[in-house]
Amino acid sequence: MNSNKFDRVFDSLEDFVDTISDVLACPVTLEDANHQLLAYSSHDDETDAARISTIIGRRVPEKLVNRFWKEGVIPALNQSEDPVEINSIMDMGLRNRVAISIRKNHEVLGYIWVIEVNTKLTDEEKRLLKIAALKAKNLLLQLNLQKKRREKNHQELLWQIITGNTSSHEETALLLDKIGLSSKKPLAFMLIRFHEMNDTLYRNVMYIAKTTSKVSVLIDTIDDQQLICLVSPTDTSFEQDDFIHFMETIQLQMSERFGIDHMYIGCSYLNYDYSTLTQSYDEAQKVVHIKANGLTELKHAFFQHQLGFYRHLDVLFQHGQELASNPALSQIRLYDKQHSTSLYDTLDAFLNKDGNMNETAKDLHIHVNTLSYRLKRIQEITKVDLKDPIQRIGLFLDLKLKKPPTE
Repeated sequence: MNSNKFDRVFDSLEDFVDTISDVLACPVTLEDANHQLLAYSSHDDETDAARISTIIGRRVPEKLVNRFWKEGVIPALNQSEDPVEINSIMDMGLRNRVAISIRKNHEVLGYIWVIEVNTKLTDEEKRLLKIAALKAKNLLLQLNLQKKRREKNHQELLWQIITGNTSSHEETALLLDKIGLSSKKPLAFMLIRFHEMNDTLYRNVMYIAKTTSKVSVLIDTIDDQQLICLVSPTDTSFEQDDFIHFMETIQLQMSERFGIDHMYIGCSYLNYDYSTLTQSYDEAQKVVHIKANGLTELKHAFFQHQLGFYRHLDVLFQHGQELASNPALSQIRLYDKQHSTSLYDTLDAFLNKDGNMNETAKDLHIHVNTLSYRLKRIQEITKVDLKDPIQRIGLFLDLKLKKPPTE
């Protein structure tokens, strides 16, 4: 029986996928859980553009992964222990396929992909593919064990960098070389804080980070509710906008695919001088610390300069108790309480929109005329001129200082 062909010790992953290919008479690829190519069958006369791109790039192209999510392919694979049929996607150069997830209980370890060459796989061939996936589980568990040993060494180096125990550029570069990482690329820290970190959340966010093509996550570790990543651009034509797109993608896909909306991402600037990496970590940490106050206007701010005046908010708050409170805010709160109005929230929205009447009215779901009336009433009560930029900025700061930074 063909199933007996899987009942042996394989010399390599290539030997394993060649055996699957021989049994099914189809080209086969083996990927890890993040769609990084592990092995592919040789001597395949029939293939397609998607498979060629995967082999050349050593990973499934990002656009194809995104398409698989939109078409429901990846969710179907992740939720089933049985083979899943995938129809051709001609604009992606993808022919008909059958794929199966390799799993240990509910955790996906990887995937086997089979191109259907001339005819569809029979039920018997799908049964054999399922047997192959069971065999692959043990092979990938061994691979993951080796990977975890390497990652432990990498994480020790990461903490040396964070704590400043590698003081010079040369020392850090030498240590990176020793663990097989390039010491010629610029590096940065990216931090992602969640309300509560767990294994599933970690796997999901790393899945997105590692299937995005412009940025490489070199080392990662978890510290309490925070994911710490040492990152680097994948090519020399890299621009800061690529980093921003990378972090925007993580935010968007965590929301769309996994329903996670509460996360705070901060990043340092790229550094060619590794002696300043400890300061880079502090940069990213400060961005996350400020964003964790729940300020929605900072959702798309990832670098310190994008925080605007908020980067100084913690310093201002340290002296906030020494500053006299703004009587205008107290007056508005008292008026709201006595008359069941919402002038305080109106002022907050108006200042957050930098005095833009249309945007403020839209945000509050009221007519511009209603907004004009409220602002006029605020000025009458407080004697503050909202057209005066200095007074407006002062009110804005006082409002924000009412929301102290959180740990």
